[in-house]
Amino acid sequence: MKKLLIVEDDDAIRAGLCQSLSSDTLEAVGAENLAAAKQRLAAARFDLLLLDCNLPDGNGIDFCRELMNKKAIPVIFLTVRDSEIDEVAAFRAGACDYVKKPFSLMVLKERISALLARTGKRSDLYVDRRYRFDFTSLDFFVDGERVYLGSTEYKLLAVLVKNAGNVLSRAVLTDALWEGGEELNENALSVTVSRLRGRLGEKSISTIYGLGYMWVGDRT
Repeated sequence: MKKLLIVEDDDAIRAGLCQSLSSDTLEAVGAENLAAAKQRLAAARFDLLLLDCNLPDGNGIDFCRELMNKKAIPVIFLTVRDSEIDEVAAFRAGACDYVKKPFSLMVLKERISALLARTGKRSDLYVDRRYRFDFTSLDFFVDGERVYLGSTEYKLLAVLVKNAGNVLSRAVLTDALWEGGEELNENALSVTVSRLRGRLGEKSISTIYGLGYMWVGDRT
């Protein structure tokens, strides 16, 4: 069963949404503020977050931005704030959708169903405490800051992250990055690894001497 966290300070709206959105396949849980939301997110895994912008103990957009650096969880904003500036800020913070109050419950249900179906099939998103990589949209963030990768750096990162925790030999990586890689200069892979470390941090990729390289991400 999928789990939905609804962060809404209005008791009546929160209770109504929890009741209306719960079903045989979806469990809706409420949180009255950001503090309660953080407690629930720390205690259980949620598949989707329905989030208000205006909350008693903080700004939902700032919370979304902070959350995106820690968890791979889709966010839909549900809010009375209808300015384009707020909507753009929400999407830049990592939101997947932005629904303005008053809203149609039927349409909201469809948006939630569509987003859950879409994200349930994704294997192209990597998130830890430092890194957020979306290999479909080619959006890469380190400590919340966007970084830009060249095509070869992107290919190398994708292979390493897909095999995180496993050592990949130089031959395997070279073949994955360049067809006929055995004909390349020996330094080509080393240069690409060095450039990628320059973008992401020296400790993100570990050199296993005599064997190859391994993605370690954030181990702190």
